[in-house]
Amino acid sequence: MKTACIRILFLFFIPAWGYSQSSHPICGNDLFSAMLRKHYPALQDNVDATFESALHAGTPRNNEPMIVHVIVHVVWKEAAENLDESIILDQIRVLNEDFNRRNADTVNLRPVFQPEAGSPGIQFELADIIRVQTDVDFAVDILGTNLLPEVKHDALGGSDALDTEQYLNIWVCKIQPIEIFGIVVGQILGFAFPPNNLLNWPENSGAPAPDEDGVVIDYRVFGSNNPNPIENPDGSGNIIVKGRTPVHEVGHYFGLRHIWGDGGLLGPNDCAQSDGIDDTPYANAESAFDCDTTKNTCAQIEAHYGMDMPDLIENYMDYASEDCMNMFTRNQSTLMQNILLGPRSGLLTPFSGVSNLRDQIALRIVPNPSEGHFTVKLETINNTQGLVRILDAHGRVIMTRDRLTLFPGTHTLSFDERPLAPGMYFVEIRTTQGAMAEKMIVY
Repeated sequence: MKTACIRILFLFFIPAWGYSQSSHPICGNDLFSAMLRKHYPALQDNVDATFESALHAGTPRNNEPMIVHVIVHVVWKEAAENLDESIILDQIRVLNEDFNRRNADTVNLRPVFQPEAGSPGIQFELADIIRVQTDVDFAVDILGTNLLPEVKHDALGGSDALDTEQYLNIWVCKIQPIEIFGIVVGQILGFAFPPNNLLNWPENSGAPAPDEDGVVIDYRVFGSNNPNPIENPDGSGNIIVKGRTPVHEVGHYFGLRHIWGDGGLLGPNDCAQSDGIDDTPYANAESAFDCDTTKNTCAQIEAHYGMDMPDLIENYMDYASEDCMNMFTRNQSTLMQNILLGPRSGLLTPFSGVSNLRDQIALRIVPNPSEGHFTVKLETINNTQGLVRILDAHGRVIMTRDRLTLFPGTHTLSFDERPLAPGMYFVEIRTTQGAMAEKMIVY
């Protein structure tokens, strides 16, 4: 087992003037980790605990896709930043292909890694596109605490998140170049927060709020059909854009680390750093936005497959060229599935939409967790009609009580005709006023 260690993760590059004479993309994750460790000390322990729990959680019982609804916030200042809908739809297509191993370039994976390729089985559905014109320049202050909260709040010139428990919110904007003491040193392409047990944070910990959870992407690397170029920092031309930066960042959102383990500070590590995943070979540094299949930065280490392995540059969690990336491993896929069935299970709530139904009806499940027999209690303040459904984690209807007429007061519905198998379910109520659901666990 590799040592498990999770940090808030970012995809960005910096010319390596501070490390060597060459100029190539290198990882700046440690800069951000230092900032977070200093200002948000409670964050690391909670993220580590979430990661460890997900590593050992049970895996899904079948291969049906788990559906995640996506809100894309396009926050734009110049016309080019207001991406056409076709670009957004293309990015959703890329996410669905890559997270279900339906991408055509799977054939490019080297044979030695073919047995380790996995499919997370996550399906992304576009729920809404929210467009906001702004006059704000979105810049990260890596010497301070700024993680671009402005782009995530209407009042600060951005766009308010839509229920981060039920939706994957993706903000697309122009991210300004990184400056240190007025000197431009790099460009962030995107960043994401992994699950971090928000409800378990100490009071006043100062960490990012729930309404800032999600993914931020620079508008130039969103969609494979994006017409806006972005230069490689080594001066070798434009970065190849295939929509894989959002794939990489959504991987972080579902708990994955960089494949080289984020060791070192502006340089290689000692081949002892780890991403916590057992079927990803060790590497001592990220790729340089290239596709070097000869790269073997941790030679003689036989921790995987019982032999010395080259670096897995085809993995989405490396910094290889986007036309070289084509896979998640099986264990990476399992971790993301467990995260989605655990800390991010609210994303699987099988309906979308916002209503004020909670102001009119209180829904309780007794007992919860249960052994498979349970009662649903509804407390209503108005006359209404509707139905109650029990759905599994994939949105399939298991039981229904329909044609309900609910008067003000308490209503009890018993679901004991057959016990449910162990797993996670949702109890959903729908009325003419809206819909809501609560999670239920059967052990």
